[in-house]
Amino acid sequence: MGLTLIAWYAGFMIAFIVGYLLNEYTDLGWRLILGTSTLISVALFLGRLGMPESPRWLWNQGRTEQARAIANRYMESSADAADMEHEGSHQKGSFRMLFSGRYWRATLFVSGFWFCAVTPYFAIATFADSVLQKYGLGGGLAGGVALSAVALAGSVTTVLLIEKFGRRTLTAPPQWVATVLLTVLGLWAGAPAMVVLALFVTFSFFNAGYGTLTSIYPGEVFPTEIRGIGTGFAAAVSRVGAGLGTFLLPWSMANLGTSVTMLIAAAIAGVGAALSQWLAPETKGKSLSETAAGFSH
Repeated sequence: MGLTLIAWYAGFMIAFIVGYLLNEYTDLGWRLILGTSTLISVALFLGRLGMPESPRWLWNQGRTEQARAIANRYMESSADAADMEHEGSHQKGSFRMLFSGRYWRATLFVSGFWFCAVTPYFAIATFADSVLQKYGLGGGLAGGVALSAVALAGSVTTVLLIEKFGRRTLTAPPQWVATVLLTVLGLWAGAPAMVVLALFVTFSFFNAGYGTLTSIYPGEVFPTEIRGIGTGFAAAVSRVGAGLGTFLLPWSMANLGTSVTMLIAAAIAGVGAALSQWLAPETKGKSLSETAAGFSH
């Protein structure tokens, strides 16, 4: 799941480059430039045809023989297959269960953490070129690509370290660092250009690092009966944050100013850090049954 986020950040960087080149060196309008992503969407659609169902979901639905067949074919570890059978629950999930006394903590943590991780990122990364220009760093391809490349490095670093340091260590502390960096950007209005660039680059690294956990935590803290519903709900909440960041940042930069905008981003990152400090569990070395059971109180 961490590798999924590495691919995501790599795709974001490549999309930035392709969009820039199409905008600068072709006569395509912005609608056609956005429309080029249709090619990738079609490829994804074709690639997903025939994908197997989740064996844990099948087991949860009581379709045990199908679950065993898929588990034996696709799961590399026999321990994972045994854990699926050990889970043993055939309880049917519902949307209401996300807010029950047993699962609200998982729902609040995953949704809030995801929202606070992506909102500043989408705002700054999408408009990296114009944001950097506000600080007098000039336009062009280099700034936006640099931020995306550093974000990719942050995601790779998290994936390499996650089984050594654990999830919680790579979740809460980096968010506090990101909060401080954005606060400095907001308060130090006359910071030298190179300092501003260094702060932005460092923020991108740490933000992508803990952002990688948004792909890992949902599958680990939600039990099978609501794993799909819970992950889907949290993803939807995060897209609200992505949309807000993308569409409100230009308005905020123009009407509230750069400093206030950065302080708002810092506040959002700070909320995510506090939420993670309170609720982020350590799931390293545990099976899915253990992580879901340990976070469902």
